[in-house]
Amino acid sequence: MQNKDNLWQLGVVFATLLVGSLIADSSVKGNQISSSPIATFGDTAYVAKIANLTNGNYQFCSRPDPKDWRDGAGVCLNFSKIGNRIEGYYGYPHSDNFICIRGTVNGNYIAGEALAIYWGINQWKNTPESTFKWDSEGNLTLSQGNIVNNVNSGEDAVKWILYRHASLNTEGFYQYNYPRMTSPSQLCEWKLK
Repeated sequence: MQNKDNLWQLGVVFATLLVGSLIADSSVKGNQISSSPIATFGDTAYVAKIANLTNGNYQFCSRPDPKDWRDGAGVCLNFSKIGNRIEGYYGYPHSDNFICIRGTVNGNYIAGEALAIYWGINQWKNTPESTFKWDSEGNLTLSQGNIVNNVNSGEDAVKWILYRHASLNTEGFYQYNYPRMTSPSQLCEWKLK
């Protein structure tokens, strides 16, 4: 009888070890990044090229979905794509720090023009005409800025600056399942009065 009990206990230990190793193996595989062109991270995916997307509305961010109340993480591009043309804005979620951008896409690079809207304390002292990096990450390069509209003065001043040359590199950005930030049509006033 004691042999049977020992055999039973040994079987339970073996089964426990087998189940534990299967669980550990599946959780390790679940954390590996796929070698396919689309690797999924929860409801966020890295896509190899913006140029390969079908026509539609998209949001790409430099960091994966934070899975909380925020509309995005890092710096984001919220845009609509038709053919090889995009129109949208690039900026930091939950801030007034954004810039409108439109142009053509080649892979993950967008070349075109940008429209900045500055108000109050966010005003530039001098309009930058030479080449500079707009964001701290260094993804957006702008040059040839000209003031195209200026209303009010002092703290109520609003200034629109059109940069004739803009290039944005979104290499390594994450595609969110759907655009969660404000629609570009609500923020970007390309047709100035």
